Amino acid sequence: MTRTESWILAGFVAGFPWNPAEQDWTADLPRAVPTVSDCLADLFPAERGIEPWLQPLIEPWYRSLQQAADAVRHRPSDSRTAHVLSTSVTVTVATELAAMVEMWIGDLPHPIRTNLAQPVAAPPGRTLGFEVLGFDTGRFHSWLCYRLDTQARDKLGIRTGDAALLTSLDDAQRVADMANNNHGTHDGTPEDVSWFPALITEH
Repeated sequence: MTRTESWILAGFVAGFPWNPAEQDWTADLPRAVPTVSDCLADLFPAERGIEPWLQPLIEPWYRSLQQAADAVRHRPSDSRTAHVLSTSVTVTVATELAAMVEMWIGDLPHPIRTNLAQPVAAPPGRTLGFEVLGFDTGRFHSWLCYRLDTQARDKLGIRTGDAALLTSLDDAQRVADMANNNHGTHDGTPEDVSWFPALITEH
């Protein structure tokens, strides 16, 4: 990180890393990529006990590390290694993200909405890097969904670290700004996606 920031926990996901090499359009990416986007990764459903009508609205997010870890322990038998990732955001992003989630879901108890309303830091873990996430009506897209990493390299000279995550908040913010400024252009993302930098930690 190139500047000091206070980080606020947004939520946890549990599941498997994304394996880009299984698809032609991402064959140049690392073999395994940690991401909190269920557009790409095979993430576990929301916590058990949630009312069926609410579950699709909140998955794959968990409010606590304990809930996400329980999901890993109770997963069906699989040869792959599952993990728990947390997402944290800056104070400024937390305010903006809370407003977007509330505009979408109202006062329903979405884990991210609940965590941002009671701000705390994520529990200790292994910091993996920064992912640029895009919020769109309840879904969290990864910047890799749109291969913004190639645009970041070609237009901004920004390259990823070993796991296809960014190594500094400054770089992640520049990519998010680029994406938000390019809405609706021929190489841009849809108008409704709002991009922001997120710190990803493995627990």
